[in-house]
Formats: sequence, C-alpha cells, structure tokens
Amino acid sequence: MPWFYEPYNDISAIGIHITDLLHHEQSPFQDIKVHATVGHGRLLLLDDMVMLTELDEFVYHDLITHVPLCIHADPRQVLVVGGGDGGTVREVLKHPGVERVVLCEIDERVTRVCQQWIPSVAGALEDPRVELVFADAVEYVRRHTGVFDAVLVDSSEPIGPAAGLFEGSFFADLRRALRPGGIVSAQTESPFYAADTVRNVFREIRGVFQQVHGYIGSIPTYPSGCWTFALASDERSPAMLDERRAAALRCKYFNLGIARGAFALPEFARLLIDPT
Repeated sequence: MPWFYEPYNDISAIGIHITDLLHHEQSPFQDIKVHATVGHGRLLLLDDMVMLTELDEFVYHDLITHVPLCIHADPRQVLVVGGGDGGTVREVLKHPGVERVVLCEIDERVTRVCQQWIPSVAGALEDPRVELVFADAVEYVRRHTGVFDAVLVDSSEPIGPAAGLFEGSFFADLRRALRPGGIVSAQTESPFYAADTVRNVFREIRGVFQQVHGYIGSIPTYPSGCWTFALASDERSPAMLDERRAAALRCKYFNLGIARGAFALPEFARLLIDPT
C-alpha cells in the first residue's frame, strides 16, 4: 500500500501510510484530498499539505480554542478565521456561555468535503449557534468592528489563500473587531522548521497588542511535531485563566494542567517569541 510524504521547506518530510483515496477535487482555491490511512484515521490534504488526521487533530483544536476562551472573562461571540474543517468550532461549542460562532472560511468546498467525509471533526457545524460565512476573512474582519469577544485564527500555512492572515495589518483589523476585553489566538507554525515565520509573526502581533504570549503543543503529523500558538489581547493575560472553567471542560488534550503549562516554553522557542 502507498505512503504519502509531505516535504517541508527542503528540511524534512512526514510519511503517512495511506490506503484509499476517498475524495479528490480542485476547488477554486486549492486541491482537496481525503485519504483513508493505516493508523491515522482519515487524512485531509490541501495542496498536498497535511491539515489534519483523525488521530491527532484534537491537540491543535483544543489548544487554539480552549486556551484563549478560558482566559477570556466570558466569551459569548466568537469568530473562527479559516478552520473550514470545523474542528475549532466543535471545541468552541463546549463552552456553555457561547451564544454565536461565526466560521469565516474562504473555501466552502473544504467545509462541505469535511462535513461529508470527516464528520468526527465537522459534525458540529450544524449547531444552530454556528453561522457559516464563505468569504475572504481579511475583508470580513475589516467590516466588523467591536463585534467579537474572541477571534481564533485557524489558518493554513502562510502561503496562497492564507498569506494575508499573518500580516500586521490583519492583526490590527482583528484588534478593532474585538469587544472590550477581547482576545485572539492564532497558530504560528513550527519553532524548529519555520523559525523565521514564528519570529516575524510574533513581531507583527506585538506591534498591535499590549499582551502577547506564546504557547506550545505536540502534534505528531505537523512538521517537527512541535507547534506554536499566539495569544494576544490588550487586557487579558495567561495569569487571568479561569481555572474552574478549564477544569470543567472534557477534552482529549486540554485540561487544567495544560492550561497552566502550555506557556512554559523551551528556551529556543521563547527566544523566537520574545527575544527581550
């Protein structure tokens, strides 16, 4: 049976043992594939880059969601930027105070494919609290000022349709889209293989928000298996974690210990995120 290999920046490659090709199409934005695998469940590829496997997707989705939402005082209106697979929305809906989740995804076909082929991830998108918006998130955020308590930037790599989601101007628009006390999280790539990206993204975010913190998690099918995230706000910081809410959540990865410990960075990653 064949293997899929994803090379990364001419540095390394990740191999996943695939079996059947369940779905393949070219959307207006990108190539979309869903494979069955040996040991990883279903695999979503966009332009032959691993977006998720059912084996470990919960790590990413737990971290990008529950860390910021448990630090926010009372998240009710949440925007997910990208995240067309629906996993981040699934996790947002575990917070009982959330009244509305907007998923702004540029490529509707990613969402529809995941609803059909990976319902373990996308199944929550039919919840009545979820609003699906298929549009350019840069433009959507620019048009919505003072609307959201939290914005979770669940983007792919900073190339193609996602390139604009890593720029300082976008983070400035995100700041304007927040209500008082608002918070942002974003995936910020591998500290091993994309050090320049991590350094540059945090520099951009730090030029916009007063509170900027990095945190980290282990995702086996992402390059290097180690992934960074940004937390940004003008008013909220990790010290404001609501430990009661964090302990009450039932997740596969996130718990109170992770909520406390994810900000404890190895030194090489800390120097990328905050070189001062």
